[in-house]
Amino acid sequence: MKTLKDLYENHFGKVSQKWEIYLNQYEEKLSKYKKFPIKLFEIGIENGGSLEIYSKYFSDAELILGCDENKNCEKLQYDEANIKIIIGDVNDEKTKNEVIKHSKFDIIIDDGSHGSPDIVSSFCNYFNYLKDGGLFIIEDLHCSYWERWGGGIFYPISSINFFKKIVDIINHEHWGIDKKKNWLLRGFAYNYKIDLEKLALDQIHSIEFINSLCFIKKKPTEENKLGNRIAAGKNAEVYPGVLKLDNKPSPNLNESKNPWSNKDLFPEEEVILCQKKAEQQEKQILDLKKEIQNLKKKDKKF
Repeated sequence: MKTLKDLYENHFGKVSQKWEIYLNQYEEKLSKYKKFPIKLFEIGIENGGSLEIYSKYFSDAELILGCDENKNCEKLQYDEANIKIIIGDVNDEKTKNEVIKHSKFDIIIDDGSHGSPDIVSSFCNYFNYLKDGGLFIIEDLHCSYWERWGGGIFYPISSINFFKKIVDIINHEHWGIDKKKNWLLRGFAYNYKIDLEKLALDQIHSIEFINSLCFIKKKPTEENKLGNRIAAGKNAEVYPGVLKLDNKPSPNLNESKNPWSNKDLFPEEEVILCQKKAEQQEKQILDLKKEIQNLKKKDKKF
């Protein structure tokens, strides 16, 4: 059977572009879906070639759905009956309603605008419409380090920083503070005007980062918990106490007094607050200097 890389190297239809590392990673992550009647949804289709190639790679696919806001994509025609296109902004309510008529999806690939607001919004809008065991893939995350796409290595609400926080959300049961999972994402909710209340954060099983790529696996909530410790064997000469831990859960530590856990303001919020205070103080200093100069001028007159 042909690999995805084989299909790309021997493709002469509509143009599709992918970085080399993507094709290798996709083969590793997606090959197990090849024999099933999957539904794949791609955000951003450009010249439409990826839909052609995915239709060949997933030869038993029920649906290969693409969405793009460029109206020129209406011109794209396909011989494959399982390829469909929706024209519109994927995060617009009308377009979303069109898309979710076809859900749930086994694979969602975000290859859209690459802008941080769009990437974060797309994940929040569509993760719930991924099947259990499905993959949500975000491409070209290197753009999140660039200002033009709403990024920067220290920019707190870049898309890459959103997904970094997902790592902490997966480990929510160990926080030791009385905070909901979506509390950690409040800056994104506020700045990008997204509703996190219904986002199925409990169903995020894993997240994996590869150069410019992110893979997020969805599983039922119960499969995402740490569970009890399993201590196998009977001989524990070095640390005999471990036998008492068999079939016990992880300790539920209270971290409410930990200044690095239970904070009213996130570090990035504290930085912004300090910057605003510094700006106010600089203005006050300038005003005082002007006042002193005016007083000196008055003194010279008398």
